[in-house]
Amino acid sequence: MNNKSFLIISIFILILARLIPHPPNFTPVIAATMFSAYKFKNRNLSFLIPFISMIISDFIIGFHPNMLSVYFSLILISIISRNFFEKIIICSLFSSIIFYLITNFQVFMQSTVYQKNIMGLVNCYILAFPFFIMTLTSSILFSFLIINIYSSITSLPQKIKI
Repeated sequence: MNNKSFLIISIFILILARLIPHPPNFTPVIAATMFSAYKFKNRNLSFLIPFISMIISDFIIGFHPNMLSVYFSLILISIISRNFFEKIIICSLFSSIIFYLITNFQVFMQSTVYQKNIMGLVNCYILAFPFFIMTLTSSILFSFLIINIYSSITSLPQKIKI
């Protein structure tokens, strides 16, 4: 499978995954971001899959005030995944933590629900913890799924470890 085909198919699948009903924070976006960073040595190309799919699906779903933190998180996830994707669970853990910390900090800053002090921030992170669990679970699960699917249609090097 050439890179262009892989890009188009991946973008279509990610858009579809965001549009179909799913539990909150349980999508393959972070796993696809991690895998794209690993697969494409060209940094710009590795950003295309998650960003094009996010932009198109956000046009359909609707834009929201936390988009910048989501997109920024994906950029950082892509950067760290270049070096750590071979250790899927560690990479998924760090990626999920990055996403959790950044996106929920923006929720804290923009929300009128939380007091603007350290306790308000702590409360925000505590209340968001179930979403973190879903993000981490989906990142691990979809990473293994993506690797197995990709390996079955190509010859992915077998240097990826649990």
